[in-house]
Amino acid sequence: MKVSVTTPVWGCSTNNLIAIAKMAEDSGVYSILSPEVPPYSGLANANLMANHTSNTKVGTWISNIYLRHSVLCAAEAMTIQEFSNDRLLLGLGVSHKPVNSRLGIDMGDPIESMRTYVNDIRSYVDGSSEQISLKRKVTQFPIFIAGLTEKTAELAGEVADGLMPYLASTEHIKKLISSVSKGRENSDLQGTPFCMTAGLPSFISDDEDKAIESAIKGLSGYARLPYYQRVLDLSGYGEIVKRIQAGENPAECLTAELVKDLALVGSVSNCKNTLNKFIEAGVEMPIITPNAVGKQSPLEVMQNIVDVIQS
Repeated sequence: MKVSVTTPVWGCSTNNLIAIAKMAEDSGVYSILSPEVPPYSGLANANLMANHTSNTKVGTWISNIYLRHSVLCAAEAMTIQEFSNDRLLLGLGVSHKPVNSRLGIDMGDPIESMRTYVNDIRSYVDGSSEQISLKRKVTQFPIFIAGLTEKTAELAGEVADGLMPYLASTEHIKKLISSVSKGRENSDLQGTPFCMTAGLPSFISDDEDKAIESAIKGLSGYARLPYYQRVLDLSGYGEIVKRIQAGENPAECLTAELVKDLALVGSVSNCKNTLNKFIEAGVEMPIITPNAVGKQSPLEVMQNIVDVIQS
């Protein structure tokens, strides 16, 4: 079972980052992945974690394609791949319009932007680019793209090696898997491996009421973003989305049913059952994101995740 873990979404100190990476390796976690929320760089964090691990894969979940040119992304990724002895997993995404707009970024067509970006990176790595030759040879690393809709899943099947959805129900995951297969049918990558993942936020505690309260508070910010409103709608929570879009506070709209369906919430055994539910739905690499319940430290949160994986 290729269970992976992310570092804290909103970042942490480099000392905690190193400690979490070491704990992941000691616990047999398949990969440790870094989100990218400024002022933290996913690729820089992946490089740091590669320096302090030997076997666990490292990578990004996800790097925003609008924040760095594809040739620079390829160059940075190639360095990590070379140094880590082929342990890099490169996760790419488009972030969110409100986030990019604040930085003065015009996203254009996100689907076409992603298609071009992924194809460009492949060409830089394999030497087929007509723009520029990077003149260094490394093993091609798997490229994952973040995606919440069937259209993006089809693109992933066409150009990528894996899909990284988040806050998607098991029923929606199954639809995404079908769309990936559709995209793969006419792809140059047909016949090559593809990895279906699912991002699973975790709020692990024996105090279930407190865990649910933390989950509702922790996920309410995501529910304000249009892309996540879309995936919540597609996952069967359209009525809740309508209330939020009408101006209600997401923290007053999200329910215990929703967070327990889409996240790992409560005791280790309950979280393990939810994890298995996603694996049974076709998820090959669950990606658990850490969230504190109460005053849990980053290392305590990581230990709780390890307990779920090893239970």
